Amino acid sequence: MDEMDILKKAGLSETQALVYNCLLKNGAMTPAELAKNTDQSRENCYMIAKKLMELNLIEQTDNKKSTYRVLNPTNLEILAEKRRKIVAKNEKFVKDNLSSLLDIFYANNEMPGAKTLEGIEGIKEVYLDILRTKKDVYFLRTEADEELWGHNKELVEFLDDYRKQRAILGMRVYALTPAAPNSIKHVRAGGDNAWNFERVWMPRDAYSAPTEIQVYGDKVALIAYGETQMATIITSPAIAEAMRQILKIMMEHYSKSFKQEY
Repeated sequence: MDEMDILKKAGLSETQALVYNCLLKNGAMTPAELAKNTDQSRENCYMIAKKLMELNLIEQTDNKKSTYRVLNPTNLEILAEKRRKIVAKNEKFVKDNLSSLLDIFYANNEMPGAKTLEGIEGIKEVYLDILRTKKDVYFLRTEADEELWGHNKELVEFLDDYRKQRAILGMRVYALTPAAPNSIKHVRAGGDNAWNFERVWMPRDAYSAPTEIQVYGDKVALIAYGETQMATIITSPAIAEAMRQILKIMMEHYSKSFKQEY
């Protein structure tokens, strides 16, 4: 990787990197000298140098001649870190406020949106997305999740924190779950009441697919707990409402046909 690649990765534009690299290799120079060595206009070199000074990457050594020289290149690392924080902040802002744009989009367009998230971090992102919507959740559980959540302390702590945050936000969960021993133990401990969790039991052999379904707001999340962990979020008011109604029908059926003592 050459110097220009490093400078652009740090956040400099093509012309900013060109002027910086020229000063780095040749020492102190005036705008006229920079123009001669970079094929940029004198006025443009002056403006670029002014911007590089604002970024604390170069300094002016002679006010009369407007001579510039490079400061320690470690300042590029500071610049890159600042840019990274700004990007992360902007990403969070977009995620937290995207719903208003989606409302406008789906009011005028029925085309669904979908994205696939890979690995454990992708699955965790689904749960964070649920919290961002602040909407009630309809949920079909698979026992296959035990392979992931039940044997990893960090993930158990993440899931507990998610449940607490969900309850604090006043979100309710309407769940259809297999009558598995761990779920029964959880109910006996009072976990459902603490987490605003309304549960309908179904036989353990009623649903064997290693995929969890979460319906929240205008979204449906399919979380695969098989050999390859991944999640797909489908954004569509029509599809979300269809899945919500299907889960309600299933819950009504099992609430009448299957009783679980605990």
